[in-house]
Amino acid sequence: MERTSVHTGSASHMSLKDVISPARSTVMPRHRWRWSGLAAMLGGLLWAAWAVMVAGKPEGCVGAACDLPGRSARGYGDLVPLLGAAVLLIAVGVIGMVMRARSMGQFGRLGRWGLGISVTGGVLLATSTLVQSLFFAGDFPLMPVFVIPGVLALAIGFACFAIAVLRVIPRWAGIPLIVGALALLGVNDQNARILLAVPFGVGWIVVGWVLWADQTKHPVRST
Repeated sequence: MERTSVHTGSASHMSLKDVISPARSTVMPRHRWRWSGLAAMLGGLLWAAWAVMVAGKPEGCVGAACDLPGRSARGYGDLVPLLGAAVLLIAVGVIGMVMRARSMGQFGRLGRWGLGISVTGGVLLATSTLVQSLFFAGDFPLMPVFVIPGVLALAIGFACFAIAVLRVIPRWAGIPLIVGALALLGVNDQNARILLAVPFGVGWIVVGWVLWADQTKHPVRST
């Protein structure tokens, strides 16, 4: 009887784990980020509403202009809870967007850096806004020290984040977020330029809709 030989050279590189449990693809269900889309839409709406309501208050002043007779800084302490709710809801949307990108293996270095920079900017702005509202009756003298780097970090960070997630959302949905983030560079809460914050809210409404309407399951490699 002729004996059949089996060559095991190539098989020697396989581990027992590969044989018993080979690499396979699973799917991540959309519900893990779908509800974050609803939060992002609501957060964007509240953000835009906050900007419009601030614009409706009497125009304020900045720096030395506030020393002129009859001039005072525009206060909007009554709208801080609205802004806080908007920021928290948008943060939920950011988490959902990160989950979606990571599930597709597309959240790279640009996304991580953008997210970190934008969070830093958000913390600076939130801190200065709270201090101004609680302790200085809307006229915090060191406000520019916090606001200028805060706005720069928030705008540049979110622009980088939006560019990074263009790989996992339609381009028509990502571009409004990039435009909205860059428009923050021109915001001044003491005059009509506060309305430049509105496009940022609109951008999150659009991205939120994409997350909410997502009907697909994205493959995730597991071993």
